[in-house]
Amino acid sequence: MACCSAAIHAQGEIEQLFDVKLAPPTIDARAWALLEFNSGQVVLGSNSRMKYPPASITKLMTNYVVFDALKNGDVGLQDLVSISEKAWRAEGSRMFAKVDSQVELQHLLKSTVIQSGNDAAIALAEHTAGSELGFAQKMNQAAARLDLRQSHFLNSTGLPAEGHMMSARDIAVLAAAIIRDYPQYYRWYSEKEYRHNEITQYNRNKLLWKDSTVDGLKTGHTEEAGYCLVGSALRNGHRWIAVVLGAKDEQSREQAVLALLDYGFAAYQPLQMLDQQGGITSAPVYLGEVDQVLLQTQGTVNLVVPVGREQDVVTEFLLSPYYRAPIAVGQAMGIATLSLDNKPLADVPLVAMSSIKQGSWWKRFTDGIKLRLRQFSDG
Repeated sequence: MACCSAAIHAQGEIEQLFDVKLAPPTIDARAWALLEFNSGQVVLGSNSRMKYPPASITKLMTNYVVFDALKNGDVGLQDLVSISEKAWRAEGSRMFAKVDSQVELQHLLKSTVIQSGNDAAIALAEHTAGSELGFAQKMNQAAARLDLRQSHFLNSTGLPAEGHMMSARDIAVLAAAIIRDYPQYYRWYSEKEYRHNEITQYNRNKLLWKDSTVDGLKTGHTEEAGYCLVGSALRNGHRWIAVVLGAKDEQSREQAVLALLDYGFAAYQPLQMLDQQGGITSAPVYLGEVDQVLLQTQGTVNLVVPVGREQDVVTEFLLSPYYRAPIAVGQAMGIATLSLDNKPLADVPLVAMSSIKQGSWWKRFTDGIKLRLRQFSDG
């Protein structure tokens, strides 16, 4: 399908989570999104929830499904995968696997990651699910688990198919899931070349040569999709992910992703909240051996806020007015809400730090009277 240049590069309204002093970069692309890795927050975007053809960025989901299959023991890295005629005839980027040959699964997987082989993607799909259509069903199931609401897959390659779509936001979330869930495979995305059948091909993500902090992820291009790129960079232990869809050429998509990554590092500050060792608040307890229970979160809460706004995050606790013993360690005891400028950042479950047994009969008797009086006064 021929692509209309004006349609692809149309600018949408900028979607910004916070007011930031530093002006965002101007991005000439159909859609884009910027995500901070630890918090999972998409802080900036344009048309970020709109569905567009993702081209070979599709292979991020192909990879994720195969990574899942490896984790579950359904396939193995040393599996010998047969190359069907359908895989051999794949159009576009290929690893040039010979029809009716067998190639080790790890080799095929690295081809899709580094060199974006369409023949490798089809062979992996057929080996993992019996057919590419069956594999696409697995891709859609994985999308549902990851809450990718604007994504629908019809093939493993990203070659044009009506209804095969993703959003920039979904792509950013998927990229983060790969980095988080499969770090042992994520390192492949930074490898600069791939060799098969005495043919050396180079990683299509040229940012790997332009910025040493960039370590992934994937390019894509068809006439329908335009030039697409998702990149991730790690600087001083802090990671951002940028997605650009429908740029006009390779240089534009690379400049746009680098501009977004640089903006994320310059304009925002990551935070870790609610990690106090002694609990973050307490709640009243009736009928127990003690009258208070300390509450904590089940882990550190990661946020990102504009630089200079670290002290402006507001924490509020949503608790019941009272609790009755017995109380178990880890029992759900309310929610901590975090916000900035009245914009919600996170709702974090609170749990009891210790168990509380019921008190003596006298304690239960006196607390029962106190509880009834409180309930009466509370109306």
